[in-house]
Amino acid sequence: MPNRIIKESICRSDSIDSLSWFEEVLFYRLIVVCDDYGRFDGRPAVVKGTCFPLKEDITKKHISEAIDKLSTAGLVRGYEVQGRPYLQLTTWNCHQQIRAQKSKYPAPDDSVQNQSPGRSDTGLCTEKTSSETMRNHLISDDIKCPRNRESKYENRESINGDARAKGEVRLFEDFFSAYPKRGGNRYLTEVAYADLVAGGLETEERLVACAKNYADACRIQGTTERYIKNPENFLKDLTFEKYLPGKYQAPAQEDAPRKQINRFNDFPQRDYSAGDLQDMERALLGRH
Repeated sequence: MPNRIIKESICRSDSIDSLSWFEEVLFYRLIVVCDDYGRFDGRPAVVKGTCFPLKEDITKKHISEAIDKLSTAGLVRGYEVQGRPYLQLTTWNCHQQIRAQKSKYPAPDDSVQNQSPGRSDTGLCTEKTSSETMRNHLISDDIKCPRNRESKYENRESINGDARAKGEVRLFEDFFSAYPKRGGNRYLTEVAYADLVAGGLETEERLVACAKNYADACRIQGTTERYIKNPENFLKDLTFEKYLPGKYQAPAQEDAPRKQINRFNDFPQRDYSAGDLQDMERALLGRH
């Protein structure tokens, strides 16, 4: 499960302020135990056992009442699929980086009525939600935590539609063919590439140059393919920034490693002539 961080501005959230101490703690613990789509098992016994495994005084009734309050506050949506209850953190899609290809839990069905008042059928990021003040309070540390700095790429949003079909992406094949690793997900790579280009964050020519510079660095350093980033991660986690034209500096060419000589056989280190060898041979034969 990926780590998540909570921004300081959550302290001024009206939605959070409407909760009791226990309800607020439950909400925070749900953030760290839910899957990458903000979903979790909605059975109170499972929530209790996962979120509060060491708190013996907390009961399933406490959990159920707290979930109802989180639902009323617009922070959590309860829904059912095939008779089994699930929970969805309602603002997850607006604020979190979704990395997993598939959720561990079924998605809310459009036909399922929302158990939270004032929410849409999907329960996610509608224009007028009671949790609108939660916007940007929750954010995954997939990008920000390791880098610990601001970047113009940090808050990029995935584009809608096919950028290639719109003619906004022309040089992806050049980028993909120049990249030093053939592995990786081609579709996810193209999505990440199109996000940067169609969003006006980078030009295609500079991204192609990044791929060539990265290939150049891997060649000079002798990086084996297993240690070369997959192309989609090269773009998504902003590794490409250091290989942009004007920023990239080719690593120094390392000297070829010297051939090691077996320390038990120092014959190559001695300076013998053909005559010396013949004299040694005659001396040895003369002993017998």
